[in-house]
Amino acid sequence: MKEQELLLKEISLMLERQDMLSKLTESSCLDEYGYSETHCIDFIGRLELPNVTKVAEHMGMTRGAISKMTKKLLAKGLIEKYTLETNKKEVYFKLTDQGKLLFDEHAKRHRLWEKRDMEFLSKYRKEEVDVVYRFMKEFNGYLERQIEELS
Repeated sequence: MKEQELLLKEISLMLERQDMLSKLTESSCLDEYGYSETHCIDFIGRLELPNVTKVAEHMGMTRGAISKMTKKLLAKGLIEKYTLETNKKEVYFKLTDQGKLLFDEHAKRHRLWEKRDMEFLSKYRKEEVDVVYRFMKEFNGYLERQIEELS
């Protein structure tokens, strides 16, 4: 039991330090936006014809949650709605100029984070990384099931 408690404490500490490091390295333009809002902007910027359903599927969130979030992003002037000439019923989103700035800053931060952490991981053998990967994949699956049960 002691080893499991130590492992959970290390996971918690890692998450706290990742969050702290993100705050120290990110541009101040992302400060006022939460994790979900930033990733919603990211998906709207990357998906083809992004709508509530597509964004919800990619983010693993409900359509209702994405609908609320997109209303906030619309009010903040980060995204705008549009429809296609062929289908006026379906509503899609696109980034405004301000939204594109946040999208680009998030992508830049992500590349820097990945480069930094890949340097750290490169000192481990493939077999060691495989064990940690399998653990994290299974643990994330477990957490996802817990979320589904509570939703």
